[in-house]
Amino acid sequence: MQTEDSPNTAVVVADNRETVLQAVSTTLEKAGFTILPASSGAEALKYCRESPRPVGLAIIDTGTSGLNAAELVGQLDAFSPEMRTLFLTGEDEEESLRGVGASGHIRGFLRKPFRRAQLLGQVLEMMDRPLVVTA
Repeated sequence: MQTEDSPNTAVVVADNRETVLQAVSTTLEKAGFTILPASSGAEALKYCRESPRPVGLAIIDTGTSGLNAAELVGQLDAFSPEMRTLFLTGEDEEESLRGVGASGHIRGFLRKPFRRAQLLGQVLEMMDRPLVVTA
């Protein structure tokens, strides 16, 4: 299973919990995305700046250490205003993050806990990519 053109697009995944980072990364790798796993907001920003491939999406767990969501989005906006951001949120966090950042790039929210199919569906929708099933 791959997405159209997904090998050319990198996705930064930031979560300070190794099990979540691994699960999200594995799900997206199986769909053909190049994953840049980060355990902190600062590491996520570094990958966005230094990746040899364009980073089309940053998936950020709101509990990831290093920067708060507003700081992280501000720096991502400054670096790449067209980059999409998907926040992995807890029950009470989504509403407080809706207005974060000033740019018009797409921001999505995926409430925890979520299923892998929900994650992949949200990513494909945000990246505006169809799923291509391969044998």
